[in-house]
Amino acid sequence: MNYDSLFVSPKGRTPRAQFVPALLVLLAAVLFYAFLVKGRTAQFCLLTLLYPALMLHARRLHDLGRSGWMLIVPAVLLVAMFGIRLDYFTFGAGVDTAITWLALALSATVALWCSLARGAAGREAAAAR
Repeated sequence: MNYDSLFVSPKGRTPRAQFVPALLVLLAAVLFYAFLVKGRTAQFCLLTLLYPALMLHARRLHDLGRSGWMLIVPAVLLVAMFGIRLDYFTFGAGVDTAITWLALALSATVALWCSLARGAAGREAAAAR
């Protein structure tokens, strides 16, 4: 499996053994732009990384027997977070902070679940025992 298929197409499945290293590469890029690059450039780069992250997670969800559409709520929250951070809109300081933390917490939960859950191959191996 190559990174083009992991990060570009939502079709297919990604087993945990391929998902975790790909997620680590994506997290390294996110950390680079979040902490070493400043200003709007960093925010736009992070927003651009949202697409490969969604494709990677959609493929992993397919391996878990779930629909990639489960990512719609975290995706909407992340886009709202970026809209707030880029000063395109605001809902008030309290709501803006709540959206940011909710988006980050929900995204981290999905990533952790996808990293730890057994996919189709793992379930078949466990059933064969």
